[in-house]
Amino acid sequence: MKKMVFAITLATLPMVSSHAAEFSKPEIYGFISAGALKIDNQDLEAEAFEIELGLKGKAQVQDLNLLYQLEVDLASAANRADSGDPGKDGEDDIHVKEAVMRLPTQYGTFVLAARGTSGQWAQLYGPINHYEYNEPHAALNADGIFVQPDRTSGTFAWASPAVANTRLVMAAITLQEDNDEDADAASIRVVYNDGKLHLGAGTTLIQSEQLPAFTQDDLLLTALSAGYDFGNIQLGAVWEHSDNQPYPLAPDGSAESDSFGISANINLGKGFGMAVGYKEKDHEYDAADESVYMLKFEKQLDDQVKVWAETGQYDQADSNYALGVNLRF
Repeated sequence: MKKMVFAITLATLPMVSSHAAEFSKPEIYGFISAGALKIDNQDLEAEAFEIELGLKGKAQVQDLNLLYQLEVDLASAANRADSGDPGKDGEDDIHVKEAVMRLPTQYGTFVLAARGTSGQWAQLYGPINHYEYNEPHAALNADGIFVQPDRTSGTFAWASPAVANTRLVMAAITLQEDNDEDADAASIRVVYNDGKLHLGAGTTLIQSEQLPAFTQDDLLLTALSAGYDFGNIQLGAVWEHSDNQPYPLAPDGSAESDSFGISANINLGKGFGMAVGYKEKDHEYDAADESVYMLKFEKQLDDQVKVWAETGQYDQADSNYALGVNLRF
């Protein structure tokens, strides 16, 4: 993988021009999700689930459009009082969610993301991502089911032009600067989407140097997904297999697991909707098995405001109950 990043970078050089760029007026946007959260064996909390502020726009160089996006999440700072650290209320690190540039061309789209949403997660796990709090990923509000993270850093990616509603996407991920490896992880996926039917397959390889010290093998994730939009009902299913997932109780520090999830998102009419789903992990070691039933009700008040109620009922982890309001601007 040492030459992959260099090759991707070279591929974009013929498209770069010395002409001055023309910048369109950037768009400033935001998203606030806040409410109440009760987790079993914990106190009821007023919670900021997400507080996102973003800037996106376009720079035109001759016939090329360079798209850029910067987005940060301030929810950690808003929730700092939960940590019990006196005098630090409202203070915490800013979470950079998006720092991305995209260059669409006739040869496909080239992506440079210092930080950004994992395309592997968004496109392969998206068919079951119908929830506000119990999302299918390994970070933030980890569900204990899927290993795939929802964010990535230091990413070079290329997405092919669509052929018969199908795209090939390849990415090289650079996480450390001084480990003699240009690419510390890599991913590839194929996704078909005709607006109704979704089919996807992909794999992610993360080198052992990026994993806890007790594991010696590279982590390999394989995922398959399917979904269909019937109009008022969207159905989705995802299966994930993990090879050499870090597990400290295993003799060699790693283990295998199979996870799957199914979900239905239902439009009930007049702005009302609901989602119902189930996720399960079958781990090589039974102590790490997990499952959860999810249920969400929502009411869209207008294009920018939504209220919702959600619960995740876990087999092993503490179950949760959340009420929230989402505001977009």
